[in-house]
Amino acid sequence: MKMIEQNINVCGLVTELTNSQTENFGIIQKHWSEFNAELKRRKLNQNGGNWTKYGITFKTDKKYFYLTAIPVTNFTIPDNFTHLEIPKGEYKIFTHQGKMENIKKTLFEIYKIVLPKSNLKTEDQTETGFIHFEKYDYRFKWNDPNSMIDIYLPIKTNK
Repeated sequence: MKMIEQNINVCGLVTELTNSQTENFGIIQKHWSEFNAELKRRKLNQNGGNWTKYGITFKTDKKYFYLTAIPVTNFTIPDNFTHLEIPKGEYKIFTHQGKMENIKKTLFEIYKIVLPKSNLKTEDQTETGFIHFEKYDYRFKWNDPNSMIDIYLPIKTNK
């Protein structure tokens, strides 16, 4: 478990997902390309390559969405970007290692095997604004078998 001590403000671009993990992989891959091109166009690349980016999955009504985002502090959020605040709190972190095409296996294992066997309860999206988020940092290398991405699940705590 990890405590995030303060809220993290992020902004980025949203795309709608389907109910098919296979289709979603293609949608998300294309969305990341568009997002990275937009960052480059707007000169919002972070720290000369020493960056952190987020992929945030959320649901509105019965539709799923994915937000590609960067952390923001004091600059103006571009018009076509969506702002979201990752709330401080307790998170269970799972690390996906390997090629991106295998992330669906990691997510399946988390939600269908690990969580049901544990006593962990995830916080409701109505409290957090999202289902889970992926954090991409210097360890991420596209389709490299040693690439790593952290997947954060908000944990329900007894308040």
